[in-house]
Amino acid sequence: MKKLVLLFITFNILSNSSAQTIVPKTTTFKFETIYYDAIYKWVVFPKSQADTSYVYGFLYLDMQAGFTFNQEGTFHIDELGKLVSSVKVPFNTISKRLSNTTSNVAVLTAVQLKELGVPGVPLWLKNYKKPIDDAESLTKIGQQLNKVGGNKKALEFLLKAYKKTPHHKGLEYELGYAYNALGQYEKAIEILNAATTFDPKNALLYKEFGYAYLNLHKLVEAEAIYKRGVTIATDKELKNEMAINMINYYYIQKSKDKFEEWKAIIKENASPDSQYIKYIEHFEKEWNTKK
Repeated sequence: MKKLVLLFITFNILSNSSAQTIVPKTTTFKFETIYYDAIYKWVVFPKSQADTSYVYGFLYLDMQAGFTFNQEGTFHIDELGKLVSSVKVPFNTISKRLSNTTSNVAVLTAVQLKELGVPGVPLWLKNYKKPIDDAESLTKIGQQLNKVGGNKKALEFLLKAYKKTPHHKGLEYELGYAYNALGQYEKAIEILNAATTFDPKNALLYKEFGYAYLNLHKLVEAEAIYKRGVTIATDKELKNEMAINMINYYYIQKSKDKFEEWKAIIKENASPDSQYIKYIEHFEKEWNTKK
């Protein structure tokens, strides 16, 4: 009887020991964050199946160069699911300017940063991160976001700047650009109408102004705005950009006379091998084919 009791106790101990065994956790990353939503954060980029290590680093905004990823090192995940630093890289040894083709990232947690042995904020950041509360800084950030397609986020910064200094240099153009990119043409017109009233000789404003009217199918207003812009502009590329928008519209409308009128502006300002001349030739070829 004693042997049976002893056997039962031994079995019970072994069973409890087995139940308390630590099961390794599985560490996975969700690469769902657009990089410009992770400014001033530690991030990790996706790796290929062939790679054994992940690349991680800090994402910041250089006001002149744009969004920048500074690689701090690589890590692998051990059998317990912990992040183990493989290689650490000195600051600015490997940095990359980011664009609208950059893949989504995953933001590292405080626990993961501790495992990697890195601080919450890198020491070198103080040389790059400046207060963002003046119209100039807010406009520059909005401009950088517009460049990479982050138009909705750009509005957050641009509207703050607009409340402070409505006619700050370059601000209203960036606002008009962001609104147009988001299809909010009425808001673009409101901003650009005020902008061109304040600064009627700023030809760049008319490009977005006319574009907004064109997308609302207000052809008379669009043409008047673009004609004013073409007259004011000294930059031939800008003239061509405005003219090609009108040409494209009149091609769709099959308005041959108006097509020829705006074609003349392109012919006057574009080089023979430019993309604008190629557009015109394509339109004319299509036009003749359909006859």
